[in-house]
Amino acid sequence: MRPAPTILGIILLTIGTCVTTGCTPQKVPTVQLLKQADRSFDYGQWSDAAAKYEEVLAREPHEGPIQYRYGLCQLELGDYSKAESALEIAQSLDPRDDAITYALAEALFNKKQYTRLFTMLRDRARDNRSVDTWLVMADYAEKLDDFDTAMEALSNACAIEDGSTYLPYYRAAVLLGRVGQTDEAIRRLRQAYAIAPDDEAVNVMLVEYGEIPGPTLGLAPGR
Repeated sequence: MRPAPTILGIILLTIGTCVTTGCTPQKVPTVQLLKQADRSFDYGQWSDAAAKYEEVLAREPHEGPIQYRYGLCQLELGDYSKAESALEIAQSLDPRDDAITYALAEALFNKKQYTRLFTMLRDRARDNRSVDTWLVMADYAEKLDDFDTAMEALSNACAIEDGSTYLPYYRAAVLLGRVGQTDEAIRRLRQAYAIAPDDEAVNVMLVEYGEIPGPTLGLAPGR
């Protein structure tokens, strides 16, 4: 009767088998790897998530949502070139998703590609008649102290706004006030007031300009 193999014997036998036949490490299944990546992403473990998404994308490069999440990881890690590349692919796969475009805008802003940034946002805002996209464009312009571009974006947002949100009017009023265009600032505030008469910031600013809030103060939305 043969003696039972020892643990050392099993290890040596396994090593010998690998040497003679070759052992290929088993890949983590894509579904499992993606779950691990998503978990790291949800917990803000950007480096680990990026590495796992990168491995998934090596197998499935045309998965737009994964390209998007990988791009967000690279934004968080400060690698804006990798972020731009991934988000461009994600955008090409799902051109209707605003979140992808706004993430790509952040990558372009950090790379100081301002002309391309504003062209992309301007075209998208016009094509989609999007108040939100005009406001995003204004955000970046204000960060750069670019009054003309910011005012262009806010004016266009006001022109297509249908009375659903006071924000473009209020933001336009703030910007106009900074450059001394008082009458136009008050007009924008009155439009904001018609939509959000209880908003504290709007009311405070109106009072600062000598206007008395009341039922006849509001103006119709639009240009």
